Amino acid sequence: MSQPPRFSGVYVAVATLFDSAGALDLDAFQAHCERLAGAGVAGLVPVGSLGEYEALSEDERAAVVKAAKDAAGQGVEVVPGVSGKSGPEARRWAEHAGETGCRAVMCLPPTAHAPTSEEVVAHFAEVARAGLPIIAYNNPYSTRVDLTPALLARVAGEVEAVVAVKEFSQDVRRVAAIRQAAARLEVICGCDDTLAEAVLMGATGWIAGFANAFPAQSVRLFNLCAAGRWPEALELYTAFLPVLRWDADPRFVQAVKLAQEEAGWYGGPVRLPRLALPPEQAEEVRAAVRRFVSSAR
Repeated sequence: MSQPPRFSGVYVAVATLFDSAGALDLDAFQAHCERLAGAGVAGLVPVGSLGEYEALSEDERAAVVKAAKDAAGQGVEVVPGVSGKSGPEARRWAEHAGETGCRAVMCLPPTAHAPTSEEVVAHFAEVARAGLPIIAYNNPYSTRVDLTPALLARVAGEVEAVVAVKEFSQDVRRVAAIRQAAARLEVICGCDDTLAEAVLMGATGWIAGFANAFPAQSVRLFNLCAAGRWPEALELYTAFLPVLRWDADPRFVQAVKLAQEEAGWYGGPVRLPRLALPPEQAEEVRAAVRRFVSSAR
């Protein structure tokens, strides 16, 4: 890349908050976004996978994006997830993001079925019609399609609006491979427990899950890695890893919300199809968080 990265720093994949009855709690969500923005993060990414976007009604999804934008203020960017079953659906959410004042979006491949390579390119081309820069989101566990370096090179070559990729294959070799195959794309770490490895190989941003519970510590970790201060970075990273590893678990949403509560912030319940973690697994998360908090004192 010849220009400075567009999405450098820590962007929080913001958890959507519900009250004890399962209703959307916009007041709690907005307060959560304000706390994150005040902790020095570069941006907020609402209604992504961690934001349980598929469990929201259209009105709720729109309201969450607006609440995040209102809470972020001037210094923190809001990049909503706009993923959908089809290109037109995702484009409509990208248009909504633009109307709300957001200047970029994040998007999965189509989620209705496992698409061909041609269909992946057509999907992003349709979303690009909204006129906003796009972070392509590679999460083969959710979409049944892997945005491989070769496929990303094709997308980058045919869809100018795709300017970055959130890489969540959990394969630390991918960062270097993507940079070689699709040099103009920024690579953003999307899996919390590969952060140090990703930055070492050239990732310039981090869309982070457990930053919901530990925003200041996440910013410090990213900055240490980006500055090449590896002894300090690895000391913090090693202490943080037992928590961060839950980001690569299918129960990551539940784990992040439990971590928020253990850190003293409201997390609340998840919505179906997710269920609360069984007590013994919930205690594993809470214990990992307590150990990390204790190590940071």
